[in-house]
Amino acid sequence: MIINFIYLLFSSLIFFWFHINIKKNGLKWLIKGLLQIGILVLFIGGFFKIFFTLPPNLLIKIIFLITYTWCTVGINVNFMIPLIGLIDQKILKK
Repeated sequence: MIINFIYLLFSSLIFFWFHINIKKNGLKWLIKGLLQIGILVLFIGGFFKIFFTLPPNLLIKIIFLITYTWCTVGINVNFMIPLIGLIDQKILKK
């Protein structure tokens, strides 16, 4: 019973925080947050999904780890971070 109350209180605070920020910063704030969460879910989830389907060869797993990290950093640094920065500038202009 107390866990349900804590969950209700916590989720109410999160929704209130979302409401205040969307009201203050507009819908662009929500789009920026969803984009950042999506990046984490896609890259981390994709890594684990592929990593656990690889054969149990240490060399293959190390090569995959290095290649995936290199590509992920490249995509995030060259595409996602500037995109989020542009969204941030639009939010700050308002």
